[in-house]
Amino acid sequence: MYFSDLRTMIKSILIFGLLLYFQFLYANNTASWKKSQVSENEHYSVDLLCKHPPTLGGFLPCSLVLSDNSNPISNAIIKIEGGMPEHHHGLPTSPTISWDSEKKAYIIKGLKFSMPGAWQLKFLIEKTKKLPRDIVTINFVID
Repeated sequence: MYFSDLRTMIKSILIFGLLLYFQFLYANNTASWKKSQVSENEHYSVDLLCKHPPTLGGFLPCSLVLSDNSNPISNAIIKIEGGMPEHHHGLPTSPTISWDSEKKAYIIKGLKFSMPGAWQLKFLIEKTKKLPRDIVTINFVID
C-alpha cells in the first residue's frame, strides 16, 4: 500500500511539473502585441511580436519573424531604425537585432519610445548571396 501511494504521488508530481513546463513555454512564446507586414518589394513577410503594446519609458521586449513564402529565414542581416516621421527624429535609443536559434526568431533589444504619437520602425534586410535587399516598414501610434 505504501508503494502505490508513493507511485501516485510521483505521478502527480511529474504531471504537475509537465504542466508548469508547458505553461512556461507558452508564456515565453506569446505576444500581446503583433504587427505583420510584407516588405516593399514583396520578397519577405515579417511578424513583429512584442510582450505588450508600445508604451513610453521602458524598454519593449520584441522579436521578429522573417519569412519568404512561409519559410522562416535565419541567416539574414537585419538593421533596425525608426522614429517619428511627423517630428523628423529617430528613436531615442539604438536597438540591436540578432538571431536566436532557440526561439527561431530575431530578438530586438534596446527598443524604447519617448513620447506619444505616430511612430515608425524600419527593418532593413541586407542583400546576401541568397537573399535580395528589401525594407519592411511598420507604423503604429502610442497614445
